[in-house]
Amino acid sequence: MPGLAAPTPAQVVPGQYITGALWNANVYNGLTFLANAPFFIGQQQVVQSVANGTWAVLTFDSEIIDTYGGHSTVSNTSRYTCQVAGWYRVGGRAAFATNGTGSRGARVHVNGAFIQGAANLLGAGTLNGIVEVSHLLQLAVGDYVEIAGGQNCGAALSTAFANEAASMMYVIWEHA
Repeated sequence: MPGLAAPTPAQVVPGQYITGALWNANVYNGLTFLANAPFFIGQQQVVQSVANGTWAVLTFDSEIIDTYGGHSTVSNTSRYTCQVAGWYRVGGRAAFATNGTGSRGARVHVNGAFIQGAANLLGAGTLNGIVEVSHLLQLAVGDYVEIAGGQNCGAALSTAFANEAASMMYVIWEHA
């Protein structure tokens, strides 16, 4: 795995020869990082109960990809912890079991707090309630992001993992 920081080009002065070290610092390291930038997709395969009228951070017990090791399937499974500072596209999906009453929602949290403008609500129907949300965020090393799902059908409602329905989270490094 490449270094855990976006590379910074070395300073070059006129007349300076291109050495292997200069090439690595200015070209190779940058291209290697861009080809292997932080990228995570997690999925919930074990359903979770969400109480009526509440938001619950969703747990992700399965990883599709995690290039920088920002997620654990053992502890704090709802979190992706930033390993490289920068701007990230953070998104996810809250998938709920079929229920024709109330509404469903998904939203993004950073360091345990809801982000204003990073939520999506959907009225209920006869199909599984699948709500997607996405937001562009600037994260520092150690910040963590989560996807929360909410519902108000009048009773607890489980998330869904069947057919095309599954709760997920993705975190993609965009730029420094």
